[in-house]
Amino acid sequence: MKFSCTILLSVFLATSILPQTYTWELKQSGSSLGGPIDVELFNSNNVYYGSNNTIYKSTDRGDTFTQMGLAVPQATEIKCVLVDDYNPSTIVVGIEAGTDKVVKTTNSGASWTITADGLSFSFFGIPITQDPSHPDTLYMMNGTNFSRSTDFGSTWTTISTTVGSNSAPCDIEVFPDTSIILVGDNGTGIFKSTNYGVTWSQTYSTSGEIPTIAVDFQNPGIAWATKWSGGGGMLKSTNYGQTWTTVSYFGSINMWGIHIQESDGNIILANSYSTSPGSWRSTDAGATWRPIDIPATGYQVVSIDSMTQFAAQGGGFYKLNSPYFIPVELTSFTADVIDGNIILNWNTATELNNQGFDVERSYDNENFIKIGFVSGFGTTTEQKAYSFLIDKVQSRKSFFRLKQIDFDGKFEYSNIVEVDGISPTKFSLEQNYPNPFNPTTRIDFTIPIESNVKISVYNLIGQKITEVVNSKFGVGKHSVSFDGSNLSSGIYLYKIEADNFTLTRKMQLIK
Repeated sequence: MKFSCTILLSVFLATSILPQTYTWELKQSGSSLGGPIDVELFNSNNVYYGSNNTIYKSTDRGDTFTQMGLAVPQATEIKCVLVDDYNPSTIVVGIEAGTDKVVKTTNSGASWTITADGLSFSFFGIPITQDPSHPDTLYMMNGTNFSRSTDFGSTWTTISTTVGSNSAPCDIEVFPDTSIILVGDNGTGIFKSTNYGVTWSQTYSTSGEIPTIAVDFQNPGIAWATKWSGGGGMLKSTNYGQTWTTVSYFGSINMWGIHIQESDGNIILANSYSTSPGSWRSTDAGATWRPIDIPATGYQVVSIDSMTQFAAQGGGFYKLNSPYFIPVELTSFTADVIDGNIILNWNTATELNNQGFDVERSYDNENFIKIGFVSGFGTTTEQKAYSFLIDKVQSRKSFFRLKQIDFDGKFEYSNIVEVDGISPTKFSLEQNYPNPFNPTTRIDFTIPIESNVKISVYNLIGQKITEVVNSKFGVGKHSVSFDGSNLSSGIYLYKIEADNFTLTRKMQLIK
């Protein structure tokens, strides 16, 4: 994610001037069918799109594409693309051909192997899906036959022959961390299995198609389904697909694709086939919807994060763009010295997918180490203020920066702020922490001049138990650790001697 610094005034002006709209942009022309988009789990810059007999790959989050490898043999249309997230050079595709097939590559398309042939897929459907909890397991619908592969599509086993009562179903969805699978049928309804597809029961009936089902990865049990013909519209379930209710907003629109963002169940995309405006977007888990114009030949929609969303339409691969897709806007980052402590303060005008900030320190302005973390606010257009206290200040110059981290692991660095060394004006000995303690505690002290420091521990009758430290320290705040493992519970005294300064405090060991 871009991490930009701007003055507050410019942020307000941009908000008032830019048209707050969403637009779909065609990035790769093609002929879509089923679910021809996939994105690498561990590198979402890498996006794949199948069209006709070609797999296209983008390395810039869907902005530009080039052909990957050789054409898929015998394919007239590519119905689905599944990338092995742990070995992205391995890809499985379901294709439309003389007889439908499953084809696999293990070398990024340099060669292809047919792993299942003589199949009958739904022409418009998505015939293969991956089990989110078992990445090597794929499920496939071939006519009314439900098959499983446990080696990422190399071999297949039919485990049920009685899914639905019509031709090949359109979509398969698996609830994470469960044995529950849903199938949307091509003219019958929705079917559910609770034992990984061995047996099935019908939970919704329709005379039209159920083109796509989507499950919520963040809110267990929630699923959405689209309807084409048979009255059209959209359905929602809150009990793992056992019962379904109609989403009134969509009325009788012939809907097609739907997808719930895996990292945020609030963001849902949907599109239609044959009805304008063509697509809709929700950022509040379907409570409200924003219509967005796109050619109404929808198939698959995919939301990677709140600013990276794709659609496979009849004419190709589209990416959503909007002035709302704003990065984390850092409007200030300062360091103040108060009562011998350093306080870092920073403000953001907007945030997008912001997990938080690592606070990093350096003494040479080159080598930085993490000294803390402050959680972000995720996605917000409201101004937010942050602070971080540093109470062990060295007398030498320090440099600080922020590492802003997205939920997907991407990060950017802020500008660097500099703090001159802080020289204390007097000796001090702080109360040990924690107190009471068992068995270790920390003793902090401050010296205004370089001195030999001796800290000793005594019992209550004045007998010296041990010497914690006796060595030279530079100007500034320091800490030493005391281990009372060999002592019995009780109250002890600890005394500092530095230059002409002495001070004694009590501490309590409880075992």
